[in-house]
Amino acid sequence: MIKKIASTFIIKLAIAILNLAIVIILSRFIGASGKGEASLIVTTIAMILLFCNMIGGSSLVYFVPRYNVFLLFLISNLWSVIICFISYFIFKYVSLIPKSFVVPVVILSLINSFLATNLTILLGREKIMSSNFISLLQTVVNFIILWLLIKSFHQVNINAYVYSLYAAMGLALAVSTILILPYLKIISFEGTKKLCYELLKLGFLNQAGHVMKFASFRISYYVLATYSGEAVLGVYSNGISLTESLLLISNSFATILYPKIANSNDKSYSQLLTLQMTKMSTIICLMAIIPLLLLPSDFWIWLFGNEFTGVRQVIFLLAPGLIFYNIVLIIGHYFSGTGNYKINTIASLIGLLITVILSFSVIPTYGILQAGIISTLSYIGIAIFVMIYFAKESNIKAHHLLPTLTDFKWLQAQVTG
Repeated sequence: MIKKIASTFIIKLAIAILNLAIVIILSRFIGASGKGEASLIVTTIAMILLFCNMIGGSSLVYFVPRYNVFLLFLISNLWSVIICFISYFIFKYVSLIPKSFVVPVVILSLINSFLATNLTILLGREKIMSSNFISLLQTVVNFIILWLLIKSFHQVNINAYVYSLYAAMGLALAVSTILILPYLKIISFEGTKKLCYELLKLGFLNQAGHVMKFASFRISYYVLATYSGEAVLGVYSNGISLTESLLLISNSFATILYPKIANSNDKSYSQLLTLQMTKMSTIICLMAIIPLLLLPSDFWIWLFGNEFTGVRQVIFLLAPGLIFYNIVLIIGHYFSGTGNYKINTIASLIGLLITVILSFSVIPTYGILQAGIISTLSYIGIAIFVMIYFAKESNIKAHHLLPTLTDFKWLQAQVTG
């Protein structure tokens, strides 16, 4: 299991490094305002994808071992088409993004949704490395095409990023479709009505939590763009990207944990595995965040450009909350793997309420300081809830989820042994 986690982590680390390179390219060549536009585009795609995943999404990992994969694939993708069609008309009349990007954002959302379904089917079949390599391929292509468009074709604007997303997502979708074809051979429409109901019931519970989590984590993007401008959003989004890149640690653990729990009927084993992975992930996350905190502001200005003086402040503001959210990711995948999506939904609602209440209390003086503090308090609120609930279900104390010196030594022994 350690080898699987290590392999997943290495691939996700490579993805994080390439994503950082993309952030640097965008920051240096199109500036803080252009980077703010790019952040709005990606965030809006993520928003549409949340609703596409109301049927399907990550809950497919739970359904894949239990139902006909072809039917899951068909229902999930048809739902995505409907959601993207509706999204086009919504964003055409609601000015969250520039009008010229409405069509590209909707098309990219649809491609991304199809890709997400394919990758989730692979995860449900425990083809973890295949899923990881496709994600890596997508990021590599995104980086290469973006670099070529800017340096070789001199397209120094936001369109270069949009075109690179088309190429990356399109190729990843093609490869992933080829890989899941063997699981689509059994064509059957039996039980369609029942499956639609189950997908909607569990998918809605699961995605309701993701929608609220998205709102609590990304509402700051739209508020910053409105009250402080896209340049300030560009700085803040870079700080967010750097700190959230550390979540690849917990995501690596969660990628292994989720399908194991979804395919297991031993609750005690699942709880013990979750406890161990939570501690290991937290230890590594703590060790990884220290170097990030020690880097001076001059380094980030050198890396991104003179407009990005506030990046270090964002990192410091978000670091405490990030440690706690690392715990949320692991425990949240335990609840998802056991089909108990309502816990994640309630946790996300708590985070959203904290964000909305605190955000409206500081508008219109909403800036980087306020956004960072509010996000961290939201992370901590979510973490406290899921830790208490998991501890109650597992008959342990909540503080047992936090690593001790013994856990540090155990992890060292696992790595060196």
